[in-house]
Amino acid sequence: MSHDHPTHSDQVYDHPIVHHDPKEGYDHTEPAVGAIFGFAVGSVILLILVIVAVQGYFDQVYQQAISEKILTAPSLQLQDVRNRDNWNMSHYMYGDLNKASGRVRIPVDKAMELFAQEAGAGKLFYPAKATAIKKEEPAAAPAAGSAPSAVPAAAGEAKKQ
Repeated sequence: MSHDHPTHSDQVYDHPIVHHDPKEGYDHTEPAVGAIFGFAVGSVILLILVIVAVQGYFDQVYQQAISEKILTAPSLQLQDVRNRDNWNMSHYMYGDLNKASGRVRIPVDKAMELFAQEAGAGKLFYPAKATAIKKEEPAAAPAAGSAPSAVPAAAGEAKKQ
C-alpha cells in the first residue's frame, strides 16, 4: 500500500514527536482551581453589570419618553385650538357665521338638556318611516327529486283548498 505522503513519521514534523509510555495513564497534575473559580466569578460579575447597565439605560429612556410626551406643557398652538373648541362648544353662534342662513349653534350643555327633555316627552325624531315587521313565511317545499313522499301530500293539500 503506497501513500503519497508519509503518515505520523518524525520526518513530517519540524520537531520530534515525544511518545509517552502507556503506563503513565493520564495527566496527574491538578487543574488550576483558582483560575477556574476566578473566571466563573468574573463571568457572573460581568453578567450582573451588563444586566444593571441595560436596566439603567431602559429606565433612563423610559423616563425621558414620559417627560417628553406627558409632562411637558402643550404647545401654544394646540392650546389655542383647544380654547377655541371649548369656546365654540359653550357659546351661541350662527352655524355658518351667516345670519341669513338661519342656522344657530347652541352650547353642548343646552343641547343635552333639550335632548333629555324631548326624550322624556317622547318627541324624539327618527328620519325613517315606521314599518311593520314581516311575518316569517313557512319553509318552501323540498325539490321534487329529493323527497318523493312529499309530492302526494302536497297534491292532497291542493285538492282540499
